[in-house]
Amino acid sequence: MTSYSVMPTGSRSSIVATWPGEDQRDHSIKVTTLTECEQAYNLANSLTRLSEGAWNATAWLDTAPVLEIGINSFIERLRDKTTDVRSVEITVGDERHANEWSFRDASRELQQRLPELCSNLSRTQRITIADELAADAASRAEALRDLPHGIDPESALSRVWQMCEVTRSLRNGQVGYLPEAGASWVVRFWGEDRSPAERWGARDQLRRMEQLVAACEAYGGRGDVEDMVELEAHLVIPRDEGVENSIFYVRMTDNSLPPWNVNPFARMTILALRPVPGYPDSREKKVAGHLEPVDDDGFARLLGEWTRLVPAPGHMEWLQD
Repeated sequence: MTSYSVMPTGSRSSIVATWPGEDQRDHSIKVTTLTECEQAYNLANSLTRLSEGAWNATAWLDTAPVLEIGINSFIERLRDKTTDVRSVEITVGDERHANEWSFRDASRELQQRLPELCSNLSRTQRITIADELAADAASRAEALRDLPHGIDPESALSRVWQMCEVTRSLRNGQVGYLPEAGASWVVRFWGEDRSPAERWGARDQLRRMEQLVAACEAYGGRGDVEDMVELEAHLVIPRDEGVENSIFYVRMTDNSLPPWNVNPFARMTILALRPVPGYPDSREKKVAGHLEPVDDDGFARLLGEWTRLVPAPGHMEWLQD
């Protein structure tokens, strides 16, 4: 969620990239300089919208690979020697989250605004924009390689420190429901002042809950991620006619602790609604098991093969080293 601003320098205007590093210390670099102030402001706004949408998608949306392919294509077109910068085609297959507003907004920048704005730039200016977009994308790739393994950035200047946070300009993740509001849910249930790897651990749990609800609904059941009393996925699994539906709850293990004491790397707790012995009309929650949020086989074994009906979170086969 690198943000871009304009710094007037005499009769010219420089575009500056800014991102939060370790301990929320901002770092900035100059990207390029333009002669027209209005053009610089428009370009900075478009670059910000694209970056914030891409960082948000990397953490929360299944359409992240589609967006990264589009960004890479746009970088190649900026480096090409042709006069016009052609629009980028964003092709979505059966990926979920294609209708989330942040994905649609970032896609619109690649397809419309950025090609128009960059067509008026000199070749040198285009190359500097391409280099900046490539650096931003490389930081997202770094995050995907390291954070799932609990590894925080080594450099205090790394852009990875901003992963899974509410974006500063568009406020992606500030309000709403999963997956779009995931960043604010991390703060609500795991507290502030978390490192990128810790936020990613919390993200894995939220994404698993959201994925299970989608898989349950695809199977013909009902589900929701509830956050009023306990943070948990409530899943109602349909069974054969005449057989009572199965009801499961998948929650963060340390719900009773204050957010700052909750371990974001803890296993998730799976509870099943079972009959109370001696009271056939009563039900109670019983612990069925504990699983890592990325344990696809474990969830399929414990809850059923229906859990595989939609892609599981955390799968990054599309990432190229």
